Amino acid sequence: MYKYPPILLLLAVLGFAGCDNLQSKKQPAVSTNADSLVILTNLIAADSLNAELLADRADLYFKRGNLDPALRDIQSALKITPQEPSLFILLSDVYFVLGQTDNAVVSLKKSIRINPKNEIPYLKLSEIYLLLNDPSTALMYANEAIGVNRQNPESYYVKAIVLMEKRDTLQAITNLRLSANLDTSNYMTFMQLGAIYNSRNDTLSRRYFEKALLAKKDDERALYYLGMYYQEHNQFNKAVEMYGRLTELYPDNKRAFYNQGYIYLVELEDFENAKLMFEQAVVLGPGFVEAVYNLGRTNEAMGDYTGAYEQYRKALELLPNYPLAVQGLNRLDEMLIRGKK
Repeated sequence: MYKYPPILLLLAVLGFAGCDNLQSKKQPAVSTNADSLVILTNLIAADSLNAELLADRADLYFKRGNLDPALRDIQSALKITPQEPSLFILLSDVYFVLGQTDNAVVSLKKSIRINPKNEIPYLKLSEIYLLLNDPSTALMYANEAIGVNRQNPESYYVKAIVLMEKRDTLQAITNLRLSANLDTSNYMTFMQLGAIYNSRNDTLSRRYFEKALLAKKDDERALYYLGMYYQEHNQFNKAVEMYGRLTELYPDNKRAFYNQGYIYLVELEDFENAKLMFEQAVVLGPGFVEAVYNLGRTNEAMGDYTGAYEQYRKALELLPNYPLAVQGLNRLDEMLIRGKK
């Protein structure tokens, strides 16, 4: 019978724009709606040599995924103010999304040469080198960022991710805690700590998942991992309650339905509720072979052998030679043979 695997450290995926909240204060925040773009365009038409307006529009284009006009505006702004470090940071973001990693690195290094006291380009370089599978260089730039500003929680977070890549879990935990101390609302820091402690079978993981929920109320991932914590620690009623809350808020989460079904089937032997949960998981994911199989297993447990046979056959259509489904069909065939005798 398929059991969902324990929580894994799958939370360490870094977006290159992970430091967006640290963007230079020289660039005011602008809404990404169409009216803002029109307003900026009109302002630029009246003042075409205003590099700050061009930078704002470039940033807006970038956030909307319009990379070519973003690049043109940055280049125009750089002709006016060629020594503005924040422009090179934005330029690096555009280059990175375009897949021009080398140009992104060059742009960030130019920004550092102009202003070595800004931690953002160091952090972005750390992220790039981590994604390029060069954790040693990534760690160097993360440390540079911390040296520039020891009060930035993002720097310790990025360093922790690099340390996890280098399999230095203890130092990763230390840096995540430093990040959390500097920013008690840092959702991803708490999620990372929860995942690490869970992988070590340490009950501290629950506390950090709960902190993540406080930082980001009703977050789908935090609810799911907290449900998994309860499930893995045999607190099945709490797990069902957490998954129920999750499916109420996020009715398309097929795995939350599946996990409830598994608990009802295997741990609580509540076959009626198990069937309801597996059926919903299959509706949401017709190709979810484990849910299809376990729906058959539930039917079998309820004495509905025809329904069980049908689901086992469907599971084999989805995944030929799926061993559990083969075993289920063999089991039903043996029962049929014994019944005929």
